[in-house]
Amino acid sequence: MTKVVYCTAHWAARVTEAELREQIGFFQKYIGVDKVYLEAFRDELASRSQIALCKRVFAEHGIAVAGGITTITRDLDKNDKKRQRLFNTFCYTNPLMREHLIKMVEETAAQFDEFIIDDFFFTQCTCEDCQKEKGDRSWEEFRLEKMREVSENLVIKPAKAVNPAIKITIKYPNWMESYQETGYNLKMQKDMFDRIYTGTETRHESHTDQHLPRYLSYSIMRYMENTAPQRNGGGWLDAYECYPIDCYLEQAYLTAFSKPSEIMLFSWSLLYNNKLVTPLGFQLQEIETIMAKSGPPTGFPVYLPYNAQGEDHLEDYLGMIGIPFEPTPDFPEGNTVFLTAQALHDPDIISKLTAFLNKGGKAIVSSGFMLGALAEKRGIEALTSIRYRGRHLYADEYHISRLPGQGMVHRRSAVNTSFPLLEHRNNASWSFINAGHGGFHGSIFLRDTVGRGELFTLVVPDQYSALTQLPQDLLNRIRSVINTGIYITLPAGTSACVSLFTYDSDMIGLYSYTTPECAPEIVQVHTTAGAGLLEPVVGKKKAAPESFSYKPIEPLYKSAYEAVFEVYTEPGQPVFYKVLR
Repeated sequence: MTKVVYCTAHWAARVTEAELREQIGFFQKYIGVDKVYLEAFRDELASRSQIALCKRVFAEHGIAVAGGITTITRDLDKNDKKRQRLFNTFCYTNPLMREHLIKMVEETAAQFDEFIIDDFFFTQCTCEDCQKEKGDRSWEEFRLEKMREVSENLVIKPAKAVNPAIKITIKYPNWMESYQETGYNLKMQKDMFDRIYTGTETRHESHTDQHLPRYLSYSIMRYMENTAPQRNGGGWLDAYECYPIDCYLEQAYLTAFSKPSEIMLFSWSLLYNNKLVTPLGFQLQEIETIMAKSGPPTGFPVYLPYNAQGEDHLEDYLGMIGIPFEPTPDFPEGNTVFLTAQALHDPDIISKLTAFLNKGGKAIVSSGFMLGALAEKRGIEALTSIRYRGRHLYADEYHISRLPGQGMVHRRSAVNTSFPLLEHRNNASWSFINAGHGGFHGSIFLRDTVGRGELFTLVVPDQYSALTQLPQDLLNRIRSVINTGIYITLPAGTSACVSLFTYDSDMIGLYSYTTPECAPEIVQVHTTAGAGLLEPVVGKKKAAPESFSYKPIEPLYKSAYEAVFEVYTEPGQPVFYKVLR
């Protein structure tokens, strides 16, 4: 895993040689920088002499250098004041701005053999010129085509005309659910550029404008890897609005768990003499050593077609309660799939789902998928008895079915949670979990059989973050169904958020998030029968011989179906194990 730092044009335009040498010493001591992306343009152009100075000094310290561009600019003439441009992004119908971008690209390509475009490469301009060119198309249709054209004619062609050997990377932002609304055309651009790159900034999920669940730092990396296999250059995170310190570190951990080729830190000037750097460098060294011992990440496939929107980040909220996901832009070829409302963007989704189930597949669909398919009369009625009458369910009591013959568990919650009320016909569909209050309950997790397959419908709270407030017995039942052969259960009474990471080398990872309610927890790991031990996988730390954390764990109990282990977890500290069979 190559450790990379991004250097902005504002910094590059002003740094002195003495300052740069001193700063390199700081980063090499605490992080160990392998490469930098040296930005030539970000609303101002760093001079060629300054770029040459930085390149020379970095090279003397054995640090590889690539270029960078951020497509933001101030008004170029008085007529630009009629355009309202978020973050000063370009208006790509404006001839002056188009010409300006070409010049900046040519200037960068003349100085580097590789450069990356930061994630301001979008448009939300609605000026009269854009309205006229848009015509009767939607903004999504207009912007997707516009940014495809801009990529080809204002970036790739001019750059390669100046430097035929140039390699160009497009970096995609963390706000994946909004790509199509601003022109990020992942489906087409992934094949136009030499590489893609991925923003993994989640920051503080409550105190920022984006409100992204932290698991996104992992899941978006896996989605991009499945979008452009072997061409997802890495994950990019920053230190803005990351308090407490674990909010920053967790971004890096989860990015690293996805096994990126690079992990990029933004930015050089922001992190110099920053207290975040010391623990980050130490932890990344440990995780890098551990990841070298694993195979590729695995998880329950979740189908998210290109340009889709619906239940934004539902899979990430579920990922934070212990369900490992593997997002993909293509309908998976295996025998399991998770479908959210995003999957309805595929016009053939019901026929694909029907064929998948008839072959014996196991599909879990969200309430958003079911509601959308019913409303659009897609034909989902042939697969289930579920119907929706526009009502909602408010629950603080839950009835959870156990294994066959073991009856039901009854649990109460101190929190009243709202769900859409999906009605079903008893014994045509079968409920695993009921929710409600007093004498009225409805199903929030139920099963249908279709052909040789199984269709499960998971009704999620209207507010996805409320998943963590549901009783652990309920969540444990869900985890026991949505798994890839290994799943976790947590004890009743805890509100811990714990993610499970699985790898095809029989390695697993557990990470307990730092939250206001966090505390050490004993997590039960359920594996298939035949597992004999959980062997700790460690990095470069030297463990004391008597350390509990580094001793193999024997099964708590074994049956004909599974082996169950107890693992101690502490908030903010990842642990990894090899499943020995």
